[in-house]
Amino acid sequence: MPRIPAVALLALVSGASAANAVGEIPAARFSIAYSLSFLNLRVGEATLALERADARYALEVEAGLRGLAGFFLDGTGKAVVAGTLARNGAATATFRLDSRYAGKPISVVLDLAGGRVRSATVEPPPAPRPDRVPVAPEDRVGVVDPLTMLMIPTGPSALEPGLCDRRIAVFDGATRADLVLSRGSVLTVTEGAYRGPALDCRVRWVPISGHRAQGANVRRMAESDDLHVRFAPVADGTLLLPLSIAVATGWGTVRIDATRWGDAAPVSPAAADRANVKVRLPNAR
Repeated sequence: MPRIPAVALLALVSGASAANAVGEIPAARFSIAYSLSFLNLRVGEATLALERADARYALEVEAGLRGLAGFFLDGTGKAVVAGTLARNGAATATFRLDSRYAGKPISVVLDLAGGRVRSATVEPPPAPRPDRVPVAPEDRVGVVDPLTMLMIPTGPSALEPGLCDRRIAVFDGATRADLVLSRGSVLTVTEGAYRGPALDCRVRWVPISGHRAQGANVRRMAESDDLHVRFAPVADGTLLLPLSIAVATGWGTVRIDATRWGDAAPVSPAAADRANVKVRLPNAR
């Protein structure tokens, strides 16, 4: 069975509260609830809260596992990020993750300015390995954190396939990778927690540094062309968040299903299966 770390689980969806991260300006709040599943077995829940005040944003993700999760999912945690939004993308200011993996605590703290990492702390640090690719200084420039990568600012523009054509540089404190989005299509969702226009993107994960070059999970994810993300608009429609993400693995499909989108009533687990949300980065440790 695969072991999927909490850091990856929170990143690919996911301290201080989101409200405090935004500041004292009254903020608009939007929340989403998800059901986590693997091989069609429900193994946990997660919540995502977004707050915006003018151009500033805060995201907070919290995940918990239960039931059969212990057989192949290991860890729980909370992540929070604050930054600013612009039409051409989002810029991280601060990021913090507190989680437990394999029964041990893991914390990550990032401080960025203008896309440049000013400081990064990971406790405990990744274990030294002969095949670990060193993180070069240029790998810490022009990046966002693992939560901000989930957002696509659109401004006043309508949904169109070209919004998928982007490459997002992500730094998680220990590894640098690029998410390459492409092959976009616009569709109308008629079932599940959200109903309305949505944007489908194909995603490819490209490892850059900090990973183990010979790691089986790294090779498998880098070679995979079967990662799909569906984005839907939130708040005033100028920002997209994942409505569904599906990742095929060697053991089956990893999924997270939206069970509530904003203030809408929760949907049943069966209905949520049609609106899954999932992101996974391989364990570089």
